[in-house]
Amino acid sequence: SKNKLKESAAGIFHGTHRYYAKYRPGIPGEVIDIIVKHFNIDPNDRILDIGCGTGQVALAMEGRCGEMVCLDPDPEMLKQAKQATKDSKTRITWINHSAENLGQLKEKLDTFKVATSSRAFHRMNQERVLKDLDELIEKDGGVAIFSDRVLWSGQEEWQQAVKRIIQKYLGKEGDTGKEKIKKPEELWENILAHSVSSVFRFIKIHDVPIVRNWDVESIIGYVLST
Repeated sequence: SKNKLKESAAGIFHGTHRYYAKYRPGIPGEVIDIIVKHFNIDPNDRILDIGCGTGQVALAMEGRCGEMVCLDPDPEMLKQAKQATKDSKTRITWINHSAENLGQLKEKLDTFKVATSSRAFHRMNQERVLKDLDELIEKDGGVAIFSDRVLWSGQEEWQQAVKRIIQKYLGKEGDTGKEKIKKPEELWENILAHSVSSVFRFIKIHDVPIVRNWDVESIIGYVLST
């Protein structure tokens, strides 16, 4: 049912909002610059952020657009996001719904220059979401999907140690105790290219190298955020 869809999407991150807000790295300015330049976003444009979490994209987009509508199924995430952006001069609307409910919200939302999804697209019903976005995105706009690799995906000794600990307690399949973590089976650019909507078939890929510093506390906090 629709209610179960929403509960399932919210449930996997239930209780992680404080760790997410404190230990998930912010969205790099370089990434926002690329999006703004590519879509020629101006201070009057509206942006839709899907799976907004604790508001990282809204914080990073400050001063770059006129309005943001931010969607997330977890009410605790949205509380953190509202607190984090309380001094924002951007007009922000927070909506407690999952991406799969976009179809129900279309008439209320109006249209947007760009839809963003940061660190969330792999958890969505991608084909369904893209189909709904087809009707929500203006002709000169598009979709920006971006993420960084999970902390334990690298080959450094400490990253492998983190991975071993996670596998010790959760198993190699990534069982959270609530549901299996969905592994991306296909590259995002391929999903976009083969979507039912022809609007999103013209794809530009950017790789942005970022240097970050980690210590034991931030590593543990990041893992608890997942």
